[in-house]
Amino acid sequence: MLFCFRKHVHLLYVLVTLNIVFFLIVYHRLILITPSSSTSSIDLSITSFIGGSFNEQNDQYLSSSTCYIPRFDPWDQTVAKSIRVKPIYRCPMNKQNLINVINNTQLFINQTVNRTSFLNSITHCVYLKVGRNPEEKLFRDWSYTLSEPILIVNGYTNPILDADFVLTRCYNDRTRYFHANKFCGYKCPNTIDIKSTTKKTSLTNNKTTDLVYEYIHPLIRIKKSPFSRDVWLNKTESNWISNLFQSSSLSNRSPPSVMMIILDAVSDLQARRALPQTLSYLKSKGLFTFQRHTIVGDGTFENIVPMLFGQSAAHYLIPNRNDSRYEFIRTETKVDPKTKRRYQIKKIVHYPGPFDNYPFIVKNFSRLNYTTYFSEEWRESAFFNLKNGFRQAPTDYYLRPYWLSLYETMSYNKFAGNSNPKPCYLNKLLHHLSLDWLRDFIDIHHKTSDYPTFGIMKMNEMSHDYLERLFWIDYDLKQFFENLFQKNLLNNTIIIFCGDHGHRQHRLRLTRIGSFEVKLPFFSMLLPQSFKQFPQAMKNLKNNEQILTSWWDVYETLANILKMVEQPSIFDPLLVDWRSTTSGVSLFHPIPERNCSSAGIPGE
Repeated sequence: MLFCFRKHVHLLYVLVTLNIVFFLIVYHRLILITPSSSTSSIDLSITSFIGGSFNEQNDQYLSSSTCYIPRFDPWDQTVAKSIRVKPIYRCPMNKQNLINVINNTQLFINQTVNRTSFLNSITHCVYLKVGRNPEEKLFRDWSYTLSEPILIVNGYTNPILDADFVLTRCYNDRTRYFHANKFCGYKCPNTIDIKSTTKKTSLTNNKTTDLVYEYIHPLIRIKKSPFSRDVWLNKTESNWISNLFQSSSLSNRSPPSVMMIILDAVSDLQARRALPQTLSYLKSKGLFTFQRHTIVGDGTFENIVPMLFGQSAAHYLIPNRNDSRYEFIRTETKVDPKTKRRYQIKKIVHYPGPFDNYPFIVKNFSRLNYTTYFSEEWRESAFFNLKNGFRQAPTDYYLRPYWLSLYETMSYNKFAGNSNPKPCYLNKLLHHLSLDWLRDFIDIHHKTSDYPTFGIMKMNEMSHDYLERLFWIDYDLKQFFENLFQKNLLNNTIIIFCGDHGHRQHRLRLTRIGSFEVKLPFFSMLLPQSFKQFPQAMKNLKNNEQILTSWWDVYETLANILKMVEQPSIFDPLLVDWRSTTSGVSLFHPIPERNCSSAGIPGE
């Protein structure tokens, strides 16, 4: 009898589970296909990704391939109840940085911290230069190199001009790197020479109990010669327009910098919810926000490739059969149809990559003497490196080695995944590392107009896995922009502040608003005041805020800016020799009403 009872309970459990799964599937499909009952809240001129039944009043929009994006309230009650913002995580303030960077290139041991936090126990500190590994045997920028340790003498170093990042270590026992009171580094007896590290050869495997401090420091310096404005302005144009529009204001022109800050998995609605202070401040400066901006693929890779390369992501997934580093053995389990026994087979699989020979638009600006940079938090799930990286650094400042080494130092709270429950590096939340590096970089390069820059700062930790964390950084982002504007460091900078797609993991997605939101990423632009000399282009930007746009349009806008720099005697974004090479249209130009297909947005 007991057996029968258990059998019935088990059957009931299975039936209930199946009903719940069926309900969730049906419910999810309903919220994806049911149009809003309030036609007043619908912009019927804009494309919808959603198939399904429309009433007769809306049949014309379905048949003409145009669709709709409802005008949602970011704090609609169906959304508000699913968002629970926790108090901001507080990093331990009793931990202080023992080594500071001065003048952006020198290391300085803070003796006050040595006294208060380490009780004057520090015997010596060293630094190791962090670099890329040209002999990498794996793929996707997965390893980095460390130089031999260099002793910090008398508490400070001379300017370090041959490294972008250094790993600092401090000890409370002279046995490490010393022999008979003489510093000998890796040449000491019984010292392991670790010159490169990979996922399999971790820094953490080579630490000793006398190591009491470890921190990775970025260093920044001017790498390129000053931009020659005389040469730039005297470029000869073969276009007759250049002679027609020569201007007396030529002497005041400078090539504009471009700064892109990308927040992973942030939709337009989420930006309006979580970043009110930042957006309010930037709007006071003239920010353009594109609330009808749309994804062109599912994830980060499928959206950023069109934006920065002007090509479909599918072109970048072709297996590389010519490089053994992209050849891997995969084990698969099969079932014999006769014996029903399982067995394993090994298959050779070829992965795509690398991206060195693809048309990364940043490289076009680099050829014009722009100083370029690219940074993205995380070791895994990073945009470029998820799809197998570069052999050569694609930008002047390439922060991949910095992030790889950072997550293996003792200042980081070890965590196997990406979004750390304790997202601190020593005493700072991780997003501060990105913002601090960018602030220092801009501070060095933008003091004059001699060093134009183009770069991408992609931030993942505070938005990708946990939607509510974005609320934590609103004030910090506002302070970041405010500080740079107050110092007049962004006067000639085009700012692109955006997401890549909406949030895909939060329970918000189970609401009807969430089903739209995932496909409507945050996108905004802020132009220098000098662009007011182009009133028609500014008017077009304003009008395009309410038009269906996508990442193809952003790529064409960057290409349009590139043409302005290449043709300084014209410079006007509407007059330079820009022609669209994709389905996109530069945002400086008028964009007509269009459907998904003409905007380059694939149907589902």
